[in-house]
Amino acid sequence: MYLGIDFLIDPELKLYVSEVNVGLPGGAQEYERVHLVRQGRPSGIFAKIEETSLRVHGKSFRDYLASLPFLESLKSLKIWMDGQGSFPASFHPALRLEDKWVQAQILNSHVPLPETMIFDPRDPAAADSFLTRRQKSVIKRRLGRGGRNFRIMEGPLLRDPVALGAVGQNFLLQEYIESKVGRYTFSIRALAFAGEFMCMYANLSTRAHSNHGILAYISPGDRLKLEEADFQTESFNQRSWEAGLWFGPPENEPGYLRHNLYEDEAARTALILPAVLYQALTVMAVKIERLYEGFDFSALPPACFE
Repeated sequence: MYLGIDFLIDPELKLYVSEVNVGLPGGAQEYERVHLVRQGRPSGIFAKIEETSLRVHGKSFRDYLASLPFLESLKSLKIWMDGQGSFPASFHPALRLEDKWVQAQILNSHVPLPETMIFDPRDPAAADSFLTRRQKSVIKRRLGRGGRNFRIMEGPLLRDPVALGAVGQNFLLQEYIESKVGRYTFSIRALAFAGEFMCMYANLSTRAHSNHGILAYISPGDRLKLEEADFQTESFNQRSWEAGLWFGPPENEPGYLRHNLYEDEAARTALILPAVLYQALTVMAVKIERLYEGFDFSALPPACFE
């Protein structure tokens, strides 16, 4: 499968898998942009994906995507998750992979994940117990995109009825992973496809979460750091490779996604990862891709929208 896998790295340099995205997740275009800014030349990532698809699947990448039985319903589901469309007319069990609680259940015994539990507003004592033990936790949607309703909680705050009402149904409590470099919160998006590692890049942000932050190139090195802590950025405003494959002609694009599909800001610096960690991340990305490729979707745990 073609996956976009998000990683966090704690102060002890331990890798955690934050989220796994299926279908046609962003990442290739972002990598192309940071490569252009950092290296001054195209990355070749699009040709690499195409060559891998032809060699492994015997078809172009566009044809590979078209052959996925869940792609159209997944597209509808993502727009529905954004509150911009109706629920898919047909349900494919692979859609369960969009539920972060389903992800936690199927990945927990294979890769390191932040400790996670379902938040049940009818049982605030269980939430308070988790929050008290963890001191600092995250509340996020089981079906969330773009950091919507992402909150950091410190201490046992959920006995407050106002806080309870603000959270509601279908949320998760999750251990907070402090993934920081200098003054920036960061995450790493890695792409894996057909049993092979494709590329990775970093998202940097001064917010509590790094979704759609400043993009940065990643290089292996001796320790975790930004090559230049005070850096300039370069802005892009052009249609992404993924947009053409996902929506076809530009007139088919939902207007509300323009920022996601066109606009990026890339740092004129690099995130340096210890070489051992860099290699471990590439290996883990492929491990997850192979795991997803072997799933019987109909045997997955039910999602919250079923």
